[in-house]
Amino acid sequence: MFDKNCVFCKIIQKEIPSEIIKETENILVIKDLHPKAPYHYLVIPKKHIVNLNYIKDNDLFYVTEMGKVIRDISKDIQKEKGLNKPLPFNLISNNETEAGQSVFHMHWHFLSGKNFYEGDLKL
Repeated sequence: MFDKNCVFCKIIQKEIPSEIIKETENILVIKDLHPKAPYHYLVIPKKHIVNLNYIKDNDLFYVTEMGKVIRDISKDIQKEKGLNKPLPFNLISNNETEAGQSVFHMHWHFLSGKNFYEGDLKL
């Protein structure tokens, strides 16, 4: 279930401290150490899965749970900011080195509070 060499597995097991935003039985959401937006969170399944290319059919429920957690975080921020409309956010999943993946434990970047499309896309 865990990879002893994986930084995210160590964070999930509380071996490495992190700022936890939300936690469920199967998902951990932490604040990104190098945020690219006012709200930049990493949504991580608690099972070591390299990326979406390696997810098995019986683990697809993690994707659904990640989506639910993201929806809930979005609603929490919307409420916190007093918005009367849905919160705008970007969701990014880097899969493989060539796509920018540097930690080989599936995770999604939740980014909000910044318009990345003003002028030219700059993530």
